[in-house]
Amino acid sequence: MKGGSLLRTYARAIVNRARNAVREFQAQRQSPFGAAKFEERAPSHANAIDIFAGRWATDLSILNAEWRGGDANLIADARPDYAVQQFGGGGRLDGMTILELGPLEGMHTYRFEQRGAARILAIESNVEAYLKCLIVKEALGLKRAEFLLGDFNLYLRDCTERFDLMFACGVLYHMEDPLALIRGIARVTDKCLVWTHYFDERVEGRVAVPAAVDGIETTYYRADYQDRAQSSFWGGNKPSASWMTRDDILAAFRHFGLDEIAIILEDRDAEPGPTVCFAARRTQKAER
Repeated sequence: MKGGSLLRTYARAIVNRARNAVREFQAQRQSPFGAAKFEERAPSHANAIDIFAGRWATDLSILNAEWRGGDANLIADARPDYAVQQFGGGGRLDGMTILELGPLEGMHTYRFEQRGAARILAIESNVEAYLKCLIVKEALGLKRAEFLLGDFNLYLRDCTERFDLMFACGVLYHMEDPLALIRGIARVTDKCLVWTHYFDERVEGRVAVPAAVDGIETTYYRADYQDRAQSSFWGGNKPSASWMTRDDILAAFRHFGLDEIAIILEDRDAEPGPTVCFAARRTQKAER
């Protein structure tokens, strides 16, 4: 009996070790940090920012000398101010609801809250960028901003809420189907600030593809992404992106009801293609 008891004990120990090994293997697969997931420094927002050290776009040291970020001064970016100038009052956005597409690292979101927006809903499909937005939300104490992870095209397709303002900065030219995005924007707002690259004859490496959505026809100039796995890739969530010409973009906004367009800024010599920033608003009552 004693030998049988020892054998059973030994067998249980082997089973338990195997189970523990399986659990450890699964934990290592599920955690990108491994044992480094534990922080031993005193608590601070800088610790959270360091999770993505070397992978930030925004120069966060402008906000706090202890915060290590990237090189882009997105905190001083003029494009949120253009939205305030076009659609706000007295340099403010008091009481307004804003839908922000592709917030990247939350700097524009921060600016909108500073300008008094009542609510900012920001939708990001890049998992890493989304997590950075949550870190920024905590570090800067944002109270009226909500970040959602997912495809904003699907949100726009199914949304029943309307927003006072849409902010679409740096997203249209990353879309595989930009007409669908423009249609979605027009579904949920009467006012929109857009900044985007567009196609002209100097842009190389793109294939012309005919496209049509809800009675409007255009040409997409499509190219596949080559670098989606890179840490500095902040493009779209599809394997390719379609550009449109400047005139076709503006025509599409008018077609879907945002018929009054004011060109704010244009750079025909920008890389990797010319850019335009414009405000679009609806002058006729939207169909519900």
